[in-house]
Amino acid sequence: MKLENLFRGEVSSGAESALPAVMRAILVRSQFVPGVRYSLGWRGLKQSVAGQLEGWTARINGHSGVYGLSFTGIEDTPKWMSATFNLCYFPDSAEELVERCSLRAAALTQQPDYISLIREFIQHKDMLSLFSIGTLFLGVNEETEALYLGMESLTAQRSIAKEGVELLHDGKKVQVIAAGDYDQDFPAYFVTQAFFEVLAASVSFHMEEPPAWLWERRYPGMGIVYNREGIIRENFASDIDKVFIGLGYGHGRFDNLFEKLKNTKSAAKGEISWKEGEVIPPDYEGKSWWGAHLTRDYKTLDKKSLGIDERPPLIILSGFLGAGKTSFLQHFIEYQTQRSRFVAVIQNEIGAIGLDGKLLDYTVTEIDEGCVCCSLVGNLKQAVQGILSEFQPDFVILETTGAANPLNLIDEINEIASLVRYDSAVTVVDALNFDYALDNFSIAADQIRAANVLLLNKCDLVEDEKKKKIHEQLRNINPPAIVFTTIRGDLNPSLIFDTGNPLDEKEKLRAGLGSELPVFGVHVHDGLWCKTLDIPRPLDREQFLSAVKSLPRMVFRVKGIVEFSGDPAPVVFQYVAGRFEISQCPPFSGKERFLTFIGQGQDAELKDKIGKTGILFD
Repeated sequence: MKLENLFRGEVSSGAESALPAVMRAILVRSQFVPGVRYSLGWRGLKQSVAGQLEGWTARINGHSGVYGLSFTGIEDTPKWMSATFNLCYFPDSAEELVERCSLRAAALTQQPDYISLIREFIQHKDMLSLFSIGTLFLGVNEETEALYLGMESLTAQRSIAKEGVELLHDGKKVQVIAAGDYDQDFPAYFVTQAFFEVLAASVSFHMEEPPAWLWERRYPGMGIVYNREGIIRENFASDIDKVFIGLGYGHGRFDNLFEKLKNTKSAAKGEISWKEGEVIPPDYEGKSWWGAHLTRDYKTLDKKSLGIDERPPLIILSGFLGAGKTSFLQHFIEYQTQRSRFVAVIQNEIGAIGLDGKLLDYTVTEIDEGCVCCSLVGNLKQAVQGILSEFQPDFVILETTGAANPLNLIDEINEIASLVRYDSAVTVVDALNFDYALDNFSIAADQIRAANVLLLNKCDLVEDEKKKKIHEQLRNINPPAIVFTTIRGDLNPSLIFDTGNPLDEKEKLRAGLGSELPVFGVHVHDGLWCKTLDIPRPLDREQFLSAVKSLPRMVFRVKGIVEFSGDPAPVVFQYVAGRFEISQCPPFSGKERFLTFIGQGQDAELKDKIGKTGILFD
C-alpha cells in the first residue's frame, strides 16, 4: 500500500488534522488529470471553508445534485486512527429526488439562494441536518500499513407525519401531507453508495492497488414518526436496513475496526465478507474500485492519443483594480467545470515589473471545482512547465494583478509557444469608474491596448449615453479589439474562446445562422454575429492564407475543419483577432468541412465583408 501517494506526514502525531488531510488528498489529487477525473466518476469538486471548519462539495457521474462532505470527529479505535465524515446530498431543484425529501428540505431546494446555501453548507445547521444521508469512515493503522474506507446509511430515510401536515395558503389551511403519510422517504443508501464507489475508486487509483478486504453487514433500520407537537418516536421498519460497508487496503486487522465503528447493538440481518484471493461476491463484481488502480494508463480522453494538439489555450486576463476580473473568472471556471474541463489559473504577483527571469516561486494555493490556482513570482515559462508537469489543464489563464501592465508579458508568449497555445488577451474594463482610472492611471490605457477582447463590465450601473461614450473611447484606444458589454463579468465563453471540438461547436452555432446571437441571456448582445459555411472541396493553401491575412477587424474568430489541395488529411484551422494556427485534425466520423465565423457588425455588412475575403470561393 502506498499511503505516501496521499500523505507524507505522521498520522499518529495528530489524527485530528492528519485524517482530514488524507481525505483532502484523496479528493483533490483525483482532479488533477481530466481524463482520470472523468474515468473515476468525478464531475466537480469545490472546497467550503468557514473558520476552522472544512468541507467539500462535489458532483459525480449519474447524479445531478451536489454532495457535501464534512469532517465530524475522531473515533476511539485501538491500534487505528479513524475519523468520521458526514455526507449530505443536495438534489437539483428539478430532480425527482426532491419529491422524496422532507417537506422542509424540498422547500429549501426551491429557494433563490439554494445554490449559495449549498456552497456554504457547513455554516448552516439546517443544510447539514435536513440533507444528511450517511456517514463515511476513514482509518489508518498505527503502522500506516493499512487504510480503511467505510460507509453507513439507511436504505430509506423515512419520516411519517402522524396527524398529517397543514399549511396556510391564501388564508386557508391546506393539507399537504395526509395523516399517517410519508413526509420523507429518501433512498439514502442508494445515493450514499454512489458517492462511496467514486471515493473508493479514487483510493484504489492513488494506492495503485484494489481493496484487499471487503465486509458488508445489514441491521434492522428505523424510521421516525412525529406529531404536531414535534414529539419524535423511532420505530423499526421491516423494509429498512441500516447498511455498513467497509473496504480495506494493505495489511491490517480490518475486522476489528469494522466491529468498533458500527454503532448498533442489534442482531445482523445479513452479512457479506471477502478477502484477497477469494471470489468477489456477485453484488460487488462490477464495482469500479476493483480496476481503478489501472486508470493510471487511462487514455480514452488523452488529447495526444486522439491526434489533438494537446497544448492548452492560454488566456491573459487583466483589468484595473475592482474591474471585475474575479467575477469573470468565476463564470468562466463554472462554465468549463459543467463541461468536465479543468482550468489552471496562474496569478501573477509581479505587478508592473516585467518578468525578468528571477528565481521561480510558484505554489498551488487552491484547488477549486474544476480549477487549480497558483501564485507566480518569477519566470513565466518555468511556471507553465511546472504546472503542466503536475496537471493537465484544458485552459491556462494568466491573471495579472490590477496594477500590472500586460504589455510586459507579450514578449514572453513566444517563449512558451511549445507549451501553450496563445488564445487571446482579455481586459475587463470598469464602466462605472472608467473616467477616473483613465485620467489618473496610465496603466489602465495600457491594459486596454494590450487586449484582443475587451469586457466593458458593470454596464448596469451606467446610463446608455455614458456607455456609448466609453465604447467610442475604447475604439480610439484599441481599434482592432472586440468589445462586449457585461454585467458582473458574465460572458458565454464558447463564443469567443477556443472551448473544444469545432464539430461540437458547429452544431451549437447552426441555429444562429443568419441571425443575431445573444452573447448572454440577460445582457446586451453587442451585435455579435455567427456564420457557419460548408466547404465541399479542398482549398488552395496559399490563396486561403492570403485571404485570412486580409480579414477585416470585425471578424474576430474563425474556426473549423478544412482540407488543402495535395494534403493527405484535413486540418483544424483557428483564427483569433489577426492570429491563426493550423493543427492536426482529430479522428471523427463523417466528412464535414466547414468554417465558423464570429464577428461584430450589421448583418449585411458582415456578410458582405466575409464574402469578399474569397476564402470559400475559387
